[in-house]
Amino acid sequence: MKKITDISVFTDGAEEEWAQERRETVEYLLRRIDKELLTVVSMECLPGSQQGDNYMSVIKRIRVRGTRQNCHGKTELNISLIFKRQIASLQRRKLFRADEAFANEINAYTELVPVLEDFSRNRLPFPQCLYAGTDAEGDLIVLEDLQCRDLYMVDRRKSLTFWQCRIIMRELANFHAVSLAMKQIQPARFLNMKKKVREIVYNDEAAEFYTHSLETSLRGALDSLHYSNRDRSLDAPIKAVERLRGKLYTIMSSTVRNSAEPWNVLCHGDIWVNNLMFNENKEQAKLIDLQAMRYTSLVIDIIHLLYTSAGAKVRLSHTDELLQIYHEALIKSLRMYVPIKEDAIFKKLEAIFSFESIQKEYYSRIKYGLGIAMWLLPAVTFHPDHIPDLDTVTMNDFKTKNHDKTIAQMLSPDYHSRMLETVLEFYKNGVLDSM
Repeated sequence: MKKITDISVFTDGAEEEWAQERRETVEYLLRRIDKELLTVVSMECLPGSQQGDNYMSVIKRIRVRGTRQNCHGKTELNISLIFKRQIASLQRRKLFRADEAFANEINAYTELVPVLEDFSRNRLPFPQCLYAGTDAEGDLIVLEDLQCRDLYMVDRRKSLTFWQCRIIMRELANFHAVSLAMKQIQPARFLNMKKKVREIVYNDEAAEFYTHSLETSLRGALDSLHYSNRDRSLDAPIKAVERLRGKLYTIMSSTVRNSAEPWNVLCHGDIWVNNLMFNENKEQAKLIDLQAMRYTSLVIDIIHLLYTSAGAKVRLSHTDELLQIYHEALIKSLRMYVPIKEDAIFKKLEAIFSFESIQKEYYSRIKYGLGIAMWLLPAVTFHPDHIPDLDTVTMNDFKTKNHDKTIAQMLSPDYHSRMLETVLEFYKNGVLDSM
């Protein structure tokens, strides 16, 4: 293959410099995609995500135009790749534990997903990973560009519809079914893979940062409730939320870590609207960003999705219906992954994971939903023109509450309404009193 030296189309000088540094890596990856003789004519480097849609990495879209030579002559070649790299600020990476998150995603793509893909015969809802590791410039993940398959991200500020949640429930069920089936059919192989799973949020090393981060989110939620409490009708819910001070990280950690078999599966770990891409015409979706992949109860992924990305109306009207959709898809996938000759195993799993048992497990861990809503709703609802500068944040800002003021100035009316709906939902259901 010809060396990539004619890099002629860029958005600006910074992008040109970035692409020049990456040309050897692009060339190597193109060899993996297409082994025929390729000639690269030009490359275009573009932003891979919109402002405010990515906080923990730098995403670039690399479009390559060239020709392919074969016995029939030359044909045009157009390939688009997604390059994912570490954020530049070392201070921000250290504070927000970005290195651990990036390493966890590399681990997911190199040690976990390939094993699950092999067992499921490539039926997982993830983009194809072409490379995950390091090059001369540091950590790097290169993925297929899902836009080329007519998948797109939805506006994170709009709650997912029931129809969109329905699609994700089916994708999640299929993904989770692989773990459940593999534990039974290939237990030694599954155990070997599970040993490589890392928990990056709820562990001793991460506890200080995430405790302060969650407490900041809790204070923000309380400020929002006070803002909405003009008629004093929220006095009781506010007092109930105030009792969570100093406890939120422990509650979240115990909910995730104190799960037990047979419910534990490999979970996505951070399934919210910005980590989803849809092709609604085909009723398909892909789950992206595997930085928080973990081994825990399968309902944690469901709760995470519904309390960060679905509105209160969807939850109040359709939660049990969505759990039923998940259950039906789970059993259908288990039937696909458990061989007919192992019918006794299938019947055992079918009995364990009934709709009623999934429903019970879901509501037993529902308190996770309040914590994750408090944590992520600011990121979900920020206006793109009012994104906080995370490079200037220090741990002392969390401890002295300086960060609270920055976040408060950027919260949108949508945040206040969604936080109010979420807290009232937990209060009316009696969950706040049990926390």
